[in-house]
Amino acid sequence: MIIRHDAEALAATARGLGAQVIRGAVRYPGREGGLDVGDVDIEGPLCELKDQEVLVIVAPLRPVQKAPAICGQCGTRYEGGECPACSAEREEAKRVVEERLLFDQEFSVLLSEG
Repeated sequence: MIIRHDAEALAATARGLGAQVIRGAVRYPGREGGLDVGDVDIEGPLCELKDQEVLVIVAPLRPVQKAPAICGQCGTRYEGGECPACSAEREEAKRVVEERLLFDQEFSVLLSEG
């Protein structure tokens, strides 16, 4: 595994030799829908080098930290399989429906007896 210091030394050496070094978090999709590293759409620099042989070195600078998911329904940040806020709301709605059905059944029995 590459250590941050080693990766930074490699980048400094590359810069010293005239190479372009792009640093930052990888994001997909990026601002333009492509692949961004930091604030740079890396497709741009690669397109500038079209038809040239290149060497690309990718070195992580720290272990990946999983970002929490954001619920598309309510906007809650969460970790795991499903949004706990939406899950709780769904369970509450299910409970209310079941209570209403039970009430309707009991009321129906009372009406039929009377």
